[in-house]
Amino acid sequence: MERLRIGDVASRSGVTRDAIRFYERSGLLAKPGRTQSRQRIYDVSTLDRIRLVRRLQNCGLTIGDIKEIIFLGDADRPVASTRLVEILRERLGFLEEQIASLESCRARLVDVLRDVAGARSGGYDKLAHLPDGASPPPFRFGRRHKL
Repeated sequence: MERLRIGDVASRSGVTRDAIRFYERSGLLAKPGRTQSRQRIYDVSTLDRIRLVRRLQNCGLTIGDIKEIIFLGDADRPVASTRLVEILRERLGFLEEQIASLESCRARLVDVLRDVAGARSGGYDKLAHLPDGASPPPFRFGRRHKL
């Protein structure tokens, strides 16, 4: 069986060494074996796990979502399937809210751009008249919160 060091895993999976260590700390990857010199050593299946994690992250799932999905792999299939549908529906609802918020921001920016462009040299003054908008900001800074 092929054994890989962290640098090999990083280059073959397209993630950084820090990302691999983060996935380990988060429980997304099993603790790796170690060489006698205490270097991490992985088997090839780690690459598949990292690719799965990246695909799920790219679809907007959180680390918590992904961790639960991975653990569902060992659960009873009907129960796992039901929970997987719940997780995906929750995340889809969240993403749809984000998309709606971004579309609202886009519409406001188009309106402001039109006003600013029409005002020519007085365009900067138009920024003072930006509508507040009732929607929450599309981006949150800091830690991500689970739904």
